[in-house]
Amino acid sequence: MCLVELKNSPKPIVSCAMNAKSCLANGDIYTNSTLVKKARENVLEFLLLNHPLDCPICDQGGECDLQDQSLFFGLTKKRFFNFKRIVLNKNLGPIVKTVMTRCIHCTRCVRFATEIAGTDDIGMFGRGLQSEIGTYVNKMFKSELSGNVIDLCPVGALTSKPYPFVNRNWELKNLKSFDFSDGLSTPIQLFIKNNQIVKILPGFEQKIWKTNWITDKTRFAFDGMFSPTRIISNFLQTKKKSFDNLSWQKILKEFFYILYFKTHLSQHYYKPKQITICLGENTSIEVLNLLKALTQKYSFFKLRKSSVHNVNNDLEQNYLLNSSLNDSKIKNSNICLLIGLNPRYEGSKLNLKLRTRHLKGNFKVFTLSSLMDLTFLNTNISSNIKILQSIAEGNSVHCQNFVNASSPLIVTNNEMFQRADSRGLATVLKTLTVNAKIVSKSDTNCVNILSSTLNESGFLNLKNFKTITNKDIKKSCCIFFVNNSFSPNLKKLLNLKLLNFLQKDKATTKMLVTQTNNLDARLVSKIKKNLNLHTHLHFPNANFFETTGTYINTEGNFIKNTKAVASFGQIKTDWQITKKLLSYCSKLLFINDFLKPNKIGFSSSNNYYYKNFISFHYYAISNLNSSAFKLITNSSNQRLLKLFKFKSTQKKLHSSQIRFWLNDFYLDSKDFNHKNSSTMIQCSKLFRLNNTNFKF
Repeated sequence: MCLVELKNSPKPIVSCAMNAKSCLANGDIYTNSTLVKKARENVLEFLLLNHPLDCPICDQGGECDLQDQSLFFGLTKKRFFNFKRIVLNKNLGPIVKTVMTRCIHCTRCVRFATEIAGTDDIGMFGRGLQSEIGTYVNKMFKSELSGNVIDLCPVGALTSKPYPFVNRNWELKNLKSFDFSDGLSTPIQLFIKNNQIVKILPGFEQKIWKTNWITDKTRFAFDGMFSPTRIISNFLQTKKKSFDNLSWQKILKEFFYILYFKTHLSQHYYKPKQITICLGENTSIEVLNLLKALTQKYSFFKLRKSSVHNVNNDLEQNYLLNSSLNDSKIKNSNICLLIGLNPRYEGSKLNLKLRTRHLKGNFKVFTLSSLMDLTFLNTNISSNIKILQSIAEGNSVHCQNFVNASSPLIVTNNEMFQRADSRGLATVLKTLTVNAKIVSKSDTNCVNILSSTLNESGFLNLKNFKTITNKDIKKSCCIFFVNNSFSPNLKKLLNLKLLNFLQKDKATTKMLVTQTNNLDARLVSKIKKNLNLHTHLHFPNANFFETTGTYINTEGNFIKNTKAVASFGQIKTDWQITKKLLSYCSKLLFINDFLKPNKIGFSSSNNYYYKNFISFHYYAISNLNSSAFKLITNSSNQRLLKLFKFKSTQKKLHSSQIRFWLNDFYLDSKDFNHKNSSTMIQCSKLFRLNNTNFKF
């Protein structure tokens, strides 16, 4: 379709394969002449030679490039009357459905698998009439980006296997949103029909001015949020009875009455028992602030986080994927160190950036973690943290690579700060940035930390919440889990209780409250048994697409999610449930804060903004705006550089191996909705069949 006519040329030329300079020297170029139109008709006639006429039943109907081209450039009649060729379909896995008879051999899928995904699974074999696209041996298309070939295929040869014969493109409503599976918040498009999300496609990103690639998890895991096992009504379970479909007014009254009779009536203490609220990391900033106000008004409510994070959140650069990972910075860099990180599965967008830079040449990637396939060449140093210490001290053979490099990049993840020696690790990373001359006066953002969940940076931006421990469980009369906060840390506590390593609580019965949209029945029964929780209340809340909320992604950008579909049943948003809790607290007089008056204090958790505010007193500035912050850039950076001159306190650094936390890309993430997705379960089964512990 890109044929053009060149003056004095005997035949049309292919415009996308010719040099413009050589063409312009010969003469004029015609793009819509009679010869060009006839040539395009002939090309289309050859494309439709073996293509079946099954547009009414084809999933690509309405968004097919071949339909558009034949409408504008095609002929109304054909000259070939022989039988059309039949090609057997290939099994590429549970994501991509193949109808290879429709294939026109454009080789877009082959180029994508080789150049972008980095897995040479798809290719073309045979010649002439026997040409076929497929895998050379019978195997799956093993890539976390395999779903993108569905968008690339211009005809219906490669379509979506989970949702065949569901819709037509003109019947769907289109909305913009962003990726919920990791912290990079890639733009996506939602296609909705009859208040149901039918499919998800990649969206257009304004910053880089192009459409991104999205992972299979982003594209197909949304059905886990709307699974048939989802609980859409609240319930109350005791030892003897269970009550379903109670009204919100009744169940909230039951919640506060149970608290009253179990704590305030039976034990006439002036100090009320603690109510521990354990938060999941996908909770929005609005709900976080409201819960924080609740804990400051009533001191017996305690906010806890489900996972451990020993991060110093005084400075934003200590927990963000900083500006040193911009496209321009990666372009100027020639070395990258990945510490305990698998960007292919934890941040696919970041991995694609590193792969693109590696393909341009003069770019070394060193990994300090387990052996893994990043789809591009990398050098694995070790999985022992002591090797990082030797590099920072200058006692390693790899030190010369960093000293002589231009703009070195250091990337790690928040999982590294779950270690007991995380403070020592942070000191080692700071020492490395100084010795390798990564820190400069103009840019202090040197160590990049990738967060694996949607609002992990939002949590650290607000406050460094404590982690739930056995001490909290002992003190509490009620444990309140919000948004599937059953983390590995809690499971570890349960196993220690089961092994009698931790002392069992007294025979006082406690209450369990769950506020989530999907419940793991086996895990909940295990929690109730081991933690001596006999009364269970469940509040059904809305999922990501049924609510509006603000989040902070791993790059530090505020992103706003808008409600896409309406919820059903007794489902309410986290904001509505928390507001109800606040209103009932004020109604019931027996819940009083004996320890503190009703004060909400000022919290300067983020010390960086506080330092900026103090520095403004020394400048003649009439008003505070965004340009005012640039005035103190040099002074604050020099202050940070002077800190390294003083001898820091000695910190422990364990010689343990770096833990590889993400074993299964499809199910082993921190968003528990993926475990209810039928597509992700099928992908995981095939992934575990092909990959054992003895392979990468």
